[in-house]
This record gives sequence, C-alpha cells and structure tokens, in this order.
Amino acid sequence: MICLKLKTLRNVLFLSATLPLLAACQSTCSGDARTDDYWCARSNLNKGVYAAQTAKLQSVASLRQHEQQDARALLSQRQAELAAARASSASSTEIARLEAEVASLRLQVQSLMQ
Repeated sequence: MICLKLKTLRNVLFLSATLPLLAACQSTCSGDARTDDYWCARSNLNKGVYAAQTAKLQSVASLRQHEQQDARALLSQRQAELAAARASSASSTEIARLEAEVASLRLQVQSLMQ
C-alpha cells in the first residue's frame, strides 16, 4: 500500500515538473517556419498554416506586381507628355508640374520594386 502511494506520489511529482516544460515548448510555436522547432513545424504543416501563409504572400506579391505595372505605364505616359510639352514650348508651370509628377512616379516605381 505504501509502495503504491510512493509510486503515485512520484508520478504526480514527475508530471508536475514536466508539464510546465511541455507547455513552454508548446508556447514557442511562432508560425514562422524559419524558427519553429520540429514539432511545431509538423503541426503547422498538418494544419495548413504554412500553406496559408504562402498563399497570402503570393497574393500580396501579385498585387504589388500589378501596382508596379500600372505605375510604370503611368510613368511612361507622363514622360511622353513631358517630352511633348517641352517640344511644344508649353508653359514653365506645366513643365514643372509634369517634371514633379514624373519624379514622384519614378520613386513609386522604385519603391514597388523592393
């Protein structure tokens, strides 16, 4: 009887010592495949966490590519307008406005390339 109580007490002590460690391991799952340990990564793969993250990143990348294409087309159009304005001796305010717009569009295109 005493032996059974000692075994039970030993099991309870063992579990009370290991449960916080197991909980700490479980709380380190970040959802980031670069930093998750094997068990977290395995769980996240099975749950589709990484697949969902990849799909979201692909969607964002596609959107940015479309934005970049639109910005490049607008930049090309404004550059043509600027060249035409210079060739037709447009007013200096019109040329300055177009130059500022072209400079702004160049920055926008560069930022979308990153």
